[in-house]
Amino acid sequence: MVVFTDLDGTLLDHDTYSFAPAQPALAALAARAIPVVPVTSKTRAELAPLMAQLGLSGAAIAENGGVIMHAASPSDTKPDIPVTRQTITAALDALPTDLRSPMQCFQDMDIGQIAAVTGLSPDDAARAAAREASEPFLWRKSGPPPATLSEALAKYGLCVTRGGRFFHIVPPRDKAAAIATVLAARQTRPQSWVLGDGPNDVSMLLAADRGALIANAHIDTQALLPAGHCLYISRQSGPAGWHEAIVAFLQAEFG
Repeated sequence: MVVFTDLDGTLLDHDTYSFAPAQPALAALAARAIPVVPVTSKTRAELAPLMAQLGLSGAAIAENGGVIMHAASPSDTKPDIPVTRQTITAALDALPTDLRSPMQCFQDMDIGQIAAVTGLSPDDAARAAAREASEPFLWRKSGPPPATLSEALAKYGLCVTRGGRFFHIVPPRDKAAAIATVLAARQTRPQSWVLGDGPNDVSMLLAADRGALIANAHIDTQALLPAGHCLYISRQSGPAGWHEAIVAFLQAEFG
């Protein structure tokens, strides 16, 4: 088995970024030598210290699937990046004013502003700003961004997805496709256990051998699931829900 997991709002608390409630489940996975692969909107720069804190090593997927690190040292390894941030900047510069002006992108903000909207420390906000293949943004009008924004970005081979806090401009390789790439690189395909809480996690949850939707008090992600799905729906949110789901998966697999 391999566990693929979203971070913010899933393994990490949405507000405090703590993972303390999930530590017993992380230990149980480690005891069975089941690897845990982060699949997140975070950057490589953010992942390196986080993985050390979580006691994780090996593969990792950053920026909503836009960056894949296959080797054991994600911070030092040349990543797999299909679309660069330069392409995203060019696409943003080409947008008409009525689409660009309501967007507050990371590249429009200084580190202090990013810290304010994310709740991160200035150092962590600087790491969050080190994007390589995606661009988070806030939409400063009511409702979601219009279809015309997605259409304009599609000309550059880009998509719009929604995370827990931000919308994201990303390459067409989403989290599910990135997981498939990581699995395909293994000699024997392992069983995939996948956990997430946001709309941008739905595709990877539905593609999993075992998927768990972690409760989200901020977004009704469950409303986006198809009828007849087989996902585990946690009662608790954040790392407590992550622990709950992993315990359920371990019991189902090993008794």
